[in-house]
Amino acid sequence: MSAELQSNPEYPTELAYRKVLDQGFVALIETMGTDASIVQAARVSYGKGTKTIRSDKALISYLIRHRHTTPLEMVEFKFLMRLPIFVARQVIRHRTASVNEYSGRYSVMPDRFWVPPLGAIADQDAVNRQGRSDKLAELLARLPAGSGIDPEQLRDPEGRRAFAAEQGAGDLLPTECYAFCVERLLDRFPEERERLEAVRTSVRTNNERCYALYRRLMEQGVAREIARGVLPLTLYTEWYWKIDLHNLLHFLKLRMAPHAQFEARAYAEAMAEYVKPVVPYVWEAFESDFLHGSFLTGAEKEVLRPAGEEDRRAMLLALHERGYRLRRLKETCRKLDIDEALVDELWPPRDKA
Repeated sequence: MSAELQSNPEYPTELAYRKVLDQGFVALIETMGTDASIVQAARVSYGKGTKTIRSDKALISYLIRHRHTTPLEMVEFKFLMRLPIFVARQVIRHRTASVNEYSGRYSVMPDRFWVPPLGAIADQDAVNRQGRSDKLAELLARLPAGSGIDPEQLRDPEGRRAFAAEQGAGDLLPTECYAFCVERLLDRFPEERERLEAVRTSVRTNNERCYALYRRLMEQGVAREIARGVLPLTLYTEWYWKIDLHNLLHFLKLRMAPHAQFEARAYAEAMAEYVKPVVPYVWEAFESDFLHGSFLTGAEKEVLRPAGEEDRRAMLLALHERGYRLRRLKETCRKLDIDEALVDELWPPRDKA
């Protein structure tokens, strides 16, 4: 990334810039706070004795599960990002960040545009009105027997990651793995590859045409703030983006979801890689209880609640085997409107006498 950064000498060159998409990046500028900051803030409310009751890790897990978000706001992250305008518009919808963006009124916009990789191009989904179809699934369904590729491996995210590593692609993020696998499959479908290449060429040609008009308008004396209006949404913009951890996790929950736009997911995944080492306890709880968790409606809870006592016992035993301690098992009972005394029956309290 160092050569690209020379276009803006104000950017810190000592940072680890993570490349995203074809010409974008995410870099972590600075942070304020760690897991310890969250625990410290929480214990202002919980009192002096809390530390002897549960560990820092358990306390953070409790905060995440019960949506006690104020302590998470004690931690902040500031990122530097380069991203296409159409992605930036999705990111800026999260109105909880402080943003300062590159100005097309003050400066000439660089000739830097997004062109989709073949692995990310797909047709409009027949059901999802705002999304694209699953190109990988489509190609796997058409893959002939004896191709030497295991379809089941590529349907699984971890399998795709292993496949990419076997092919020498290195350690890729989920969106990168997906695009990589699609492009490998396209080697077996030359007509489809040719069609997608034509799409790429059309996007690139339009980018070049629009930028040429932009430059021509400015050469004619037209103000930069007017001339920039002809530039497409594929233009890359840059900004500093600062947000507290509570709102950042909400952003990541939405933008890392499978139905989020592919390009927005790519940025969310890159940002998450910076978050994990700064607040590892928070990330573990977030990933387990929030990112991969779901809320239940009243009707869903009523239908899914185990009906008989034996089924309820089996559920609690299964959760206990997954590491749920007794206090958390009672939380589960309260969520599902089950008598938590069942936990004491299964694991009788020890006599403290």
